[in-house]
Amino acid sequence: MTSNTSPLINRNLQDNIAYLSQDCRVTGDAKGFVSIQRFLDTTLALSKQLPDDKQHVINLCSNRYLFLVVLCATIIKKHTNLLPSNRNIETQERLSQRYENTYVIHDELHKSLYGRDKISPGLFVLNLNISKIKNIKPKSEIPHIDLNQLVAISFTSGSTGNAKPNEKTWNTFVASTKINSHYMLPRVQATIQLLATVPAQHMWGLETSVFMALFANICVVDSKPLFPQDIQELLKILPAPRMMVSTPVHLRALFASNIKYPKLETVLCATSPLTQELAIQIEQIFNAELREVYGCSEIGSMAVRASAKTELWERFEGIHFDQQESNQILAHTDHVNEAATLGDFIEMQDAQHFLLKGRTDDMIDIAGKRGSLNEINKVLLSFPELIDGIVFFPPQDRPIPRLVAIVTLKTNTTKKQLADHFRRFLDPVFIPRPIIEVEKLPREDNGKLPKKVLLRFYQSLFN
Repeated sequence: MTSNTSPLINRNLQDNIAYLSQDCRVTGDAKGFVSIQRFLDTTLALSKQLPDDKQHVINLCSNRYLFLVVLCATIIKKHTNLLPSNRNIETQERLSQRYENTYVIHDELHKSLYGRDKISPGLFVLNLNISKIKNIKPKSEIPHIDLNQLVAISFTSGSTGNAKPNEKTWNTFVASTKINSHYMLPRVQATIQLLATVPAQHMWGLETSVFMALFANICVVDSKPLFPQDIQELLKILPAPRMMVSTPVHLRALFASNIKYPKLETVLCATSPLTQELAIQIEQIFNAELREVYGCSEIGSMAVRASAKTELWERFEGIHFDQQESNQILAHTDHVNEAATLGDFIEMQDAQHFLLKGRTDDMIDIAGKRGSLNEINKVLLSFPELIDGIVFFPPQDRPIPRLVAIVTLKTNTTKKQLADHFRRFLDPVFIPRPIIEVEKLPREDNGKLPKKVLLRFYQSLFN
């Protein structure tokens, strides 16, 4: 092979790459561990079943192992994976209009999934539960992939604006996975069993629970468990060493469950603000170090910190920050073609360490007083009886605009108790009015709450 290629997988073929929590009818594999050789054989077989007249694929597989198989099969086929921030029909149709010859692969058991938030009836669809993966031949050789091949296009969540496409070559993922593994994984020789509560389609889940399995000693669990008891039961089955990839919202629910969990080596967390208090609590219940990761869709993961111990972030080697005249930070790296302007103010403490000083759109002005939404949300997150919530500044037509809090509170907790908590820490003009209690906030699967989604949800509460 030429020096401009890199293997699809760089691991011992006898190692395990996945744990199946149930029998997989698509591949014919029984519940239990799947070797890298078996995975490779399955991937090569699927690549031969993919359509020759298509170019772009939307991978909607909810089973993480099948997502990994499909991802690698399409890379071998030289198809480009489209990774939207949601699986809505409108999003699928918008992508198919923008990118020629787009099709969908999914693993749902139902024969027909056409309906709201399902699959667009106008797209070619490959249902793996109907077609299965056929003619799986043993002893396949590891293919090599051109480093310049465009393998995926990810899209920002649109949390601060419209979703933006970000092209990712094979070299991007090979290089970033090497860096991420160094900073995120525990220093153990044995294969690490990785359970993720985040979807594989988003960059946070993709980087950690998919690509690491190709280049590091990681065995991923096929399912994305939601409830604390399901997570506990899966972790009990998996041999040590174990680790988990999650989000602050999910970690808060795990702590509140009062369930005893098996020991983990590491907990990785990203996508939304994490308080030091919650970090300490998670380290205690899992008897593990928690590592919070900072990144963006354009560049990927860029820094890590031990949130239970420090506010300082450690920038990854190979990631560069350049300060602009506007005090905004331009992030760039050799393995991503385009630089990205970050949405956060960064204060460098030394060559490798920095503090986050709020978002660039963070400052608000109410009645002549300036405040930080980031700091106000920290006060909200420090309320012990909070399950989930956010303080934001919606458009409004009134002489003195007010902040609004939308929250989910623990049973027998009142909004007055939360208001009293705000009064302890905030100037009166920054105390949210109203405080709106809801059953659940409309977060995406990756834990994010895009600005447009939040505003639509807020407006719907008054209709």
